[in-house]
Formats: sequence, structure tokens, C-alpha cells
Amino acid sequence: MNLLKMVGCCLAIALLPQAGMAASVELDAARAWYWQHPYQPEAINRLALQLVKAGQTGSAIVLLERAARIAPDREDIRANLLRLQSGSRQVVDAPWAGQGPEPADAAPSQPLAAPAAAEALPPPWPMPAAKP
Repeated sequence: MNLLKMVGCCLAIALLPQAGMAASVELDAARAWYWQHPYQPEAINRLALQLVKAGQTGSAIVLLERAARIAPDREDIRANLLRLQSGSRQVVDAPWAGQGPEPADAAPSQPLAAPAAAEALPPPWPMPAAKP
């Protein structure tokens, strides 16, 4: 019985780095997609969810606030934002079923560059105020 517990513990310890590497790969992919499509709610939400998994809740909230301004009709984004703001770490990781196919299968719903009314939209990442 003790031998089984020891083997189980050794396996768990051996698999921990692999799980961390997989999470890191997912986070890197989400960051890359976000910077390619900084005005697509799908890209913003995906990065925010990966940041929550990595323990970076503050950054995830900033991104979800931005996504909510860009796409106020996205209930999944608003729900995730409200959950994080209330202190919960339970976010919806399911794809948005509001319109058509998955973002990877579909043409981008918005242009790759900033939309025409970009001055009304928040920048891809908040920058600190310039100091004189």
C-alpha cells in the first residue's frame, strides 16, 4: 500500500513540470493571438482566461474591461469580468456560441488593424501617463 502511494507521488511530481509547460505554451499562444488581433473580443477573452489560469487576475480584469468596452453585447465577457471583480476565480472557459463558428475556423469578425473609430476604443494595453 505504501509503495503505491510513493509511486503515485513520484508520478505526480514528475508530471508537474509538463503541466506547467503546457500552460505556458497556451499562454504564449494566447498572447501571440492577442497582439495579432488586439481588437477582437475572442482574442482578448482567450488571453484573459489564460492569465487567470496563470494567477494574473489583475491583468485579466484589465483585458476583460477593455473587451467589454469593445463588445458590450458579449455576455460571456461581461460574466467573466463580473466574476473576477467579485473575487471569484471561476470563469467560463467555453467558446462563445453567440455567432457562427469558432474564431480559428472563421474569418476575423473585425479587421486585423484597429477599427475606423479607434480613438473611441481603448489601446491594446494601458500605458502609464507620460512624465514631463
